[in-house]
Amino acid sequence: MFQYLEGTAMSDTADARGSQERRNAILEAAWQLIAERGYHHVRVQDIARICGTSTGTIHYYFPGKDDVLREALRYCVDQAFDRQGAVLSQVNNAHKRLLALIELQLPVGIQVRNEWSIWLQFWSETCLNPSLRPIHNDFYARWMDAVVSIVRRGQRQGIFRDLDPIGFARLLTSATDGAAIKILTGAPDMTVDVMRTMLVSIVDKELTLSDSVV
Repeated sequence: MFQYLEGTAMSDTADARGSQERRNAILEAAWQLIAERGYHHVRVQDIARICGTSTGTIHYYFPGKDDVLREALRYCVDQAFDRQGAVLSQVNNAHKRLLALIELQLPVGIQVRNEWSIWLQFWSETCLNPSLRPIHNDFYARWMDAVVSIVRRGQRQGIFRDLDPIGFARLLTSATDGAAIKILTGAPDMTVDVMRTMLVSIVDKELTLSDSVV
């Protein structure tokens, strides 16, 4: 009897793992398609075809297309933050950590450019659909918190000025978002190099102590 129950539990665990893997595969396909084609040009049939499954399976996990958008964004953001956290955890010095964060935000390479594409489309949908705003605000708070925590670290380390970390985070995140939007929309006055130089200049001007060792 015990062996039967143990086998049942193992089977349930395997089923749950398989279900989560299928869900993640759907989200991976969905956010890549949305990033490449645009939200309103992606059909549930397209996602199902990429995943090698049926539209019924997609709807089993996500009842409607808006649900796919929400969860695809959540999945995309989680993946980006996991990648970001793995890099930043290796850097103790707050100044170097903030510069590393800037590098991670630059729209270089397909992965990061697609992540920015998702954000641009989600911002657009959020303007028109107020029900998306709590989700957007939650994710944006994570972006702000990442900057705030680094600033406070630098203040503890004695290499950043004693200013309001939240105010600085608003400045840096807004500048980052604005520059990335200009790059993705092809503005002639903004390139990745210009974006990097601008953001580093903000850090140096607003935060860095002239006699700090970084």
